[in-house]
Amino acid sequence: MLKISGVPMVRGGCFDIDRSRSEAFAKASGSTAMNSEQEVIDSSDAVYICTWTSEHERLVNMCITAGKPFFCEKPLSIDFAHAQAMNNAAATSSLVHQCGLILRRSPAYLWARELITDAKAGAVMSVVFRDDQFIPIQGHYKSTWRGDVEKAGAGTLLEHSIHDVDMLRFLIGDVQSVSARATYKHGIEGIEDCVAASVQFANGAVGTLTTIWHDNLSRPSLRHVEVFCENRTVIIAGDDWFGPVTWSDADGTTGSLEGAELTERTAPLAWKNANPDGAFVQCVVDNEPGFPNFEIALEAHRIVEAMYRSARLAGDSVDVQSVSA
Repeated sequence: MLKISGVPMVRGGCFDIDRSRSEAFAKASGSTAMNSEQEVIDSSDAVYICTWTSEHERLVNMCITAGKPFFCEKPLSIDFAHAQAMNNAAATSSLVHQCGLILRRSPAYLWARELITDAKAGAVMSVVFRDDQFIPIQGHYKSTWRGDVEKAGAGTLLEHSIHDVDMLRFLIGDVQSVSARATYKHGIEGIEDCVAASVQFANGAVGTLTTIWHDNLSRPSLRHVEVFCENRTVIIAGDDWFGPVTWSDADGTTGSLEGAELTERTAPLAWKNANPDGAFVQCVVDNEPGFPNFEIALEAHRIVEAMYRSARLAGDSVDVQSVSA
């Protein structure tokens, strides 16, 4: 779906190949269901690209040609090479742009980062990151395109856990090398449903990422993160936006933040605006660079590609900076 927001909101439109979807969105948002992507782009001041992944590059290029700022959902594209081409095009255009790596504004992750980078915590040593949800070709997602490798590019690691890879960089630091294994229990060509990866960070920390697409529809999408520093342990459990975030220190100090208190405490930590959509619109109004931009997204793609390469090599270590198109 292509969602449009005028800046200021004078008029806007949306387009979907399923007319009923665009009409429903238009009714809910007070916009207009339009007849083509080009009509939406031409009639709007800023563009939201929320299609399946293989369409992102084409639509970004349409926005660049039209000179319109754009917000593109994650992942940028179906593989690293296309993501790199998109980053180059976006940077060359000098247009305001933003990628949908929304956890960069999550109160839970913002507060966890404050706790981890606090001098009292000591050096970060390790992270254990688990992410699971039921495979989204079913249930309330009903995203059948996520089971089509030509549209999605890959499975749980690229489509879902590119968020997690970005958060590993955000919380811990740059990734130096990875070793990974993948499984395909659902038997869908090119769509992996589980990846377990070991991560070596440039600062000396180590960690693991396990991402799973299962069939347990009774279980919502959940992330559980544990970060061990020399003198502090930080845990993100439950909701990956509102927490709780809990911590305990070597001196016996403990703490917990969640919900409204967590949101209030971290609002000043978010770049420009705590709401990702609001931040993009504000950047368009102010003609300032969006955040996170495609360059940040590309580094997450680079790590994901390194993990896929390692999995194809039966878990051999892959140097992240060796990854290029």
